[in-house]
Amino acid sequence: MISKKWKSIVGVAASISLALTGCSFQQNGASGSEQLSKDQILRIADTGDIPILDSARATDVSSMNILNNIQEGLMREGQDNQPENGIATHYEVSPDKKTYTFHLRDDANWSDGQPVTADDFRYAWLRALDPKTASQYAYALYPIKNAQKYNEGKASASQVGIKVLDKHTLEVTLEKPMLNFISMITMTVYLPQRQDIVEKYGSKYGTEVDKMVFDGPFVVESWTPQKLVLQRNDNNYWDSNSVSLKTVEINIIKDLATGINMYNAGQLDIVPLNDAFVDAYKQTPDFVSVKQAGVYYILLNQKNPFFKNDKIRKAITLALDRDQIANRILKDGSSPAGSLVPPSMKGEANKSFRAGGEVVGTNVAQAQKLFKEGLQELGLSQPPRNIVMIGYDTTARRNVAVNIKEQLRQTLGWDINLDSPTWKVHLQRAETGNYDMMMLGWSADYDDPMQFFEIFESNNPMNYSHFSNAQYDQLVEKAKQETDEHQEYQDLSQAEKILVGTDGEGQAAFIPLFYGGKSYIQKPYVKDVYRHPFGAEYSLKWGYITNKK
Repeated sequence: MISKKWKSIVGVAASISLALTGCSFQQNGASGSEQLSKDQILRIADTGDIPILDSARATDVSSMNILNNIQEGLMREGQDNQPENGIATHYEVSPDKKTYTFHLRDDANWSDGQPVTADDFRYAWLRALDPKTASQYAYALYPIKNAQKYNEGKASASQVGIKVLDKHTLEVTLEKPMLNFISMITMTVYLPQRQDIVEKYGSKYGTEVDKMVFDGPFVVESWTPQKLVLQRNDNNYWDSNSVSLKTVEINIIKDLATGINMYNAGQLDIVPLNDAFVDAYKQTPDFVSVKQAGVYYILLNQKNPFFKNDKIRKAITLALDRDQIANRILKDGSSPAGSLVPPSMKGEANKSFRAGGEVVGTNVAQAQKLFKEGLQELGLSQPPRNIVMIGYDTTARRNVAVNIKEQLRQTLGWDINLDSPTWKVHLQRAETGNYDMMMLGWSADYDDPMQFFEIFESNNPMNYSHFSNAQYDQLVEKAKQETDEHQEYQDLSQAEKILVGTDGEGQAAFIPLFYGGKSYIQKPYVKDVYRHPFGAEYSLKWGYITNKK
């Protein structure tokens, strides 16, 4: 998943579901002595723009969060972070573990009353794979037979292993056995789409309320840059009896001080916190802190001659004090990162991928030595003063960018410039390569570290840094084919050292900053808004409001 899936992530221990409150869920009602409020309106503050609600083209976590609540796939992430039945009632797996047959429920409808069919899934997946769509998440469908070849123009759509057996039966054939395929299909790119609706609106599909249909717990009632409003899908969601919330307001608030004031005035129910507010609320019952299965980092555009120099890149990563960023600037549950894969991801034998430690740390003396040598190799007496780092347009992340700028000035004598455009522009500049340095984040869509490695392969459309290393590519591809867990872990660990490391074959093509965490304040009457460590950040399906006191 960019924060990008550029995103943020969650978990108390990354493998468990975190309900933001401790109350157990009761279908369409409160538990114990609690009583449901007649006012089932949840008001959330979010700092991220929502650029598009097209599941084939969405890449950011804010859009994916909404899609997770307005659409339903074959399976969805459950309260325990395990896949549970969505549009599929059950499935069968062939003895060779390569063919999955999904049986769709016959009571699932779109918001305009049309039935959800197997054709809707086949169409959506093939559309994401169609080279003309230019879906950056197309690679997530590559486990399907001939999917990659079709995406690369080397096979036809009819050769892809997606077959409609009848209106309510979908057969999917994989390239090779894959034990976590059921987890994969909870991803946004695996959601269904209506061919008639997509073709009617073309490039406008998913950009306006009246240019899409919904098959999830909620529908979009209104959508502006400042607020998106969801309404319960009363008439057409197959499991509407499990949905208590009538209305959900997602308010896009860039200035968290405004959000805090609205929370204190009773105008918002959930508000994220940044470093400026964590200390003030940390000891209150409203405070919630969650870990995230993702990593934030700096990309260096290797088309820029300055960043082609190996020693310059290594100097930058060795110069940064990540503890200062995570624990003094953010203070939101984030932790210092010295690698690509966060500790919450599973490695070998159900241990953390980080069981062996981090790849890089801080070494100011070595950083200064390498930086000086790099400048000499480039024929420069001083570092360039026109380098711009693109950071986030939210308060907490802007503070991180300012801190990085100051650290580089103090340790390397290098004064970079900062820019914090809107998130939509931020993504556009990443996709077009129009940047020098850029802060981004990546979080897991499911519990498999491979997701972090794929985006740095030479041919991946999300390889925004233009990093290319044949040995790295070979190791990642080899790991994809491994059936031996130990060897897969060894291959990926070696690939990580190439990407992140500063010694030997290390390229320092990826500058890790911190593993994500988030802190919130939430009203005590908000119950069972479940947050997930992988994929979309939250599910609203089971949430409800008790009587306010």
